[in-house]
Amino acid sequence: MADAMYAPVATRLLTYDVKVDPVSAAYCKTIMAIPEMQEWFAAAKREPDEIDELEVEF
Repeated sequence: MADAMYAPVATRLLTYDVKVDPVSAAYCKTIMAIPEMQEWFAAAKREPDEIDELEVEF
């Protein structure tokens, strides 16, 4: 369960190219090797930059 909670942290560390110790880097690499994480990451890249439904004025 802990991996599911820290998966978003691992993606942030990789996305922002945060320098981490070798153990943490290996953890991030392991998390990103999980097929479901690869699917999630690929799906996120396919999302549009802007979503019309979120641009509604209140």
